[in-house]
Amino acid sequence: MAGEASAVVDDKGWLYHPYFPDHWKRCPLYSLAQWVNGLAFRNIQFSDSGLPVIKIAEIKGGISGQTKFTRQTFDDAVRVRYGDLLFSWSGQPETSIDAFWWRGPEGWLNQHIFRVTPTEGIDPVFFYYLLRYLKPNFVGIARNKQTTGLGHITKRDLENLEAAYPRLPEQRAIAHILGSLDDKIELNRQMAQTLESIARAIFKSWFVDFDPVKAKMEGKQPEGMSEEIAALFPDRLVDSELEMIPEGWDIATMQDLGTIKGGATPSTKNP
Repeated sequence: MAGEASAVVDDKGWLYHPYFPDHWKRCPLYSLAQWVNGLAFRNIQFSDSGLPVIKIAEIKGGISGQTKFTRQTFDDAVRVRYGDLLFSWSGQPETSIDAFWWRGPEGWLNQHIFRVTPTEGIDPVFFYYLLRYLKPNFVGIARNKQTTGLGHITKRDLENLEAAYPRLPEQRAIAHILGSLDDKIELNRQMAQTLESIARAIFKSWFVDFDPVKAKMEGKQPEGMSEEIAALFPDRLVDSELEMIPEGWDIATMQDLGTIKGGATPSTKNP
């Protein structure tokens, strides 16, 4: 789905009235879920162990060396558990304001993020895709308030933003189809990542560590390499101004191997 302007535009503008099928029931987005904001943690509350504080950095990149921890206990409403639906409502509009599933360990929710619990009759997965569908609207609303690179979505915005939903069986059908597509996309991403890692490992073996040359120096067939490819590698390493390199190879700069040209800023003057 993609955000579109409503055929009827009132004083609130298209940002607050996205397109939905005619048979869907319309209501304020805010009324479809419980929205619990995170806490504004202070440095004195952090410790070297305990539960992680979940910020946008953790939502997007997981737990890291930059993650803060706390041993204190807070209201259970801001406890984040695996599978919770989170909505980041403040930050750089295009990259931070969005809906996410939390796939990490249990932790505490930081401010500027809502823990979202859909109301009865709203399928959680459908609601996640509803929020993703509304991202262009969120971005546009946040841009209108953007200061120093940051924008935000307020409770008032959620109350003014029109949403819609079909009957529960249709919600679940939509969630199933979109969820299956997302699963395939994630699988393809993981496969591409694996292939990229394999390609990097092969490049390092062949052209940094010179494993095929070293194998031939020992009278062995290079592992995993056809005879035709192996024949392209010499069987000897020789001294160079940098280090030992395959015999017959040369040392050169990128400039020696081709022409490098930078881009230019188009002129704003009339021709």
